[in-house]
Amino acid sequence: MEWLPTALTGERVVVRTPAAGDEPALVEMATDAQVRRYIGGPVDPATAQARAAQKISDSQWGQFVIVDRAAGVVAGSGSMARKRGPWEISYQLRPQWWRQGLTSEAVSLILGWFFTHTDEDLVIATTQHANTGSRCLLERLGAAHVGSFEQYGLAQERYEFYRPSPQTPST
Repeated sequence: MEWLPTALTGERVVVRTPAAGDEPALVEMATDAQVRRYIGGPVDPATAQARAAQKISDSQWGQFVIVDRAAGVVAGSGSMARKRGPWEISYQLRPQWWRQGLTSEAVSLILGWFFTHTDEDLVIATTQHANTGSRCLLERLGAAHVGSFEQYGLAQERYEFYRPSPQTPST
């Protein structure tokens, strides 16, 4: 199955595969201590440049960027990947777009696409316990908190999204 053959468009965001011109935003996120606070810390600029260039030239299944429709610029990025067994969604957003609902909309679009185009019934998300914003976001989106674990010496939380049940027509 092809990954996002067309962009997903919501009210405020467009979710699409990474493309030429996205590199500056990808580098900015990778080197920003605020953005990377809960995901391993910032990387050096040369590493960030190399990773951004690879995301563009060697697009991997599951990689996406979140574009602010009004501004027409990359506000964030993320991926759908098998990291710990089940499919896992991850995301990051540039600080100037925090708390505006763009991540919620983007994650909802990706999950909707994923459950429509795959036979998978489960997508997980993990976040550090200390990342209150991400935990609240996942709960607002309907993810079930299913447990805690330790990784990298830090408390982590696991959330699960399940394939929506088909709606029964009302009579």
